[in-house]
Amino acid sequence: MPQTEENTGLRGKEVAITGRLASMNRDEARARIDEAGGSYVRTPGEATELLVVGQWGPPIGEDGRLTRSMRAAEEVKRRGGKIRVIDEADFLARLGLTERLDDLHREYTTSQLARILRIEPALVRHWVRRGLIRPRREVGYLYYFDFQQVATARTLSRLTREGVSPGVIRRSLETLRGWMNVDPAFSLLETMDRFGNLLVRTEDGHLAEPNGQLRMEFDDGGDVPATAPVGAPQERTVEQWFELGVHAEREGLLPVAVGHYQRALALNDAHPEVHFNLGNALYGMGQVKESLASYRAAVHAAPTFVEAWNNMGILLDEMGDEENAIVAYRRALSIAPDYADAHYNLAESFVKCGKVDEAREHWRAYLRADPLSPFARVVRERLARL
Repeated sequence: MPQTEENTGLRGKEVAITGRLASMNRDEARARIDEAGGSYVRTPGEATELLVVGQWGPPIGEDGRLTRSMRAAEEVKRRGGKIRVIDEADFLARLGLTERLDDLHREYTTSQLARILRIEPALVRHWVRRGLIRPRREVGYLYYFDFQQVATARTLSRLTREGVSPGVIRRSLETLRGWMNVDPAFSLLETMDRFGNLLVRTEDGHLAEPNGQLRMEFDDGGDVPATAPVGAPQERTVEQWFELGVHAEREGLLPVAVGHYQRALALNDAHPEVHFNLGNALYGMGQVKESLASYRAAVHAAPTFVEAWNNMGILLDEMGDEENAIVAYRRALSIAPDYADAHYNLAESFVKCGKVDEAREHWRAYLRADPLSPFARVVRERLARL
């Protein structure tokens, strides 16, 4: 590959990589470093000038400690070495591969983040409502999260499931803050409790569980759950009933969740998110017609509620009304043209109607919006067959 001014940023430099790269695999990265006139090493040493940190999660190993390469870089730096830690975006710029930056700027919707973390989308929306996680943007109640935030949440979620000590993870994050500019997600996903549940620091300084329940902190470092929303039932606000409903839904207590959502709507019948969550809970109980009515109420209260339109389409599809299902999906996409789930569902409806060309169009749009999901392989296979 001809050398240009853009990709000589690695010429004569010894380069190591730690963590998983988002834009390429390790073999390609090694070849690119060689083409740019640099030399790749597995572990940083005294002569190493650059350590590239892959952006598909922070460089933390299975044990919650910094990766071996990060620890080696620390030692090199301690002995006076000139090693620098750079992120993947800087690495791509030095290689002249600016087109690959799109991989690092990809956004993930609520449902995509939920699939990655293996949690319910309602919980992600709840985190946003409580300020525990910040989307990059919002379109019609549909949240989009940046790649770095998703990667960090994925890594920390995995570590907590594996029972890694909160103290070990905290020390790793603090060390990373000293090495490089760390994404704000590090400060939000601050610590974990001894049971492996993710705790986050709210803007007002309190610790809270992912379900939004506050924790009381003590001088010895322990904590206990705070109480549920205060006040007698007749004194609770719409938001408090909504919070109780979310908690019950998360625990699988769907009839209880329905009751809480209905109490909230008795106080404010024009609350779109309560209608939406009620629709989800009713659907989980097999009450399809009642669920559809709740989604209709959600879009009546908020005509740009993208996910409510999409869920309406799913139910109409299940009821054999493909024509109105297509209308609902199209309405969702008119608000959020890059909404992957609606593209996928609309393609499925078109197939049922025998409109294969239209299905191809939306399957391709789905792959552009969500090329790494488990469904992407299925879509590619279908496109190949057609």
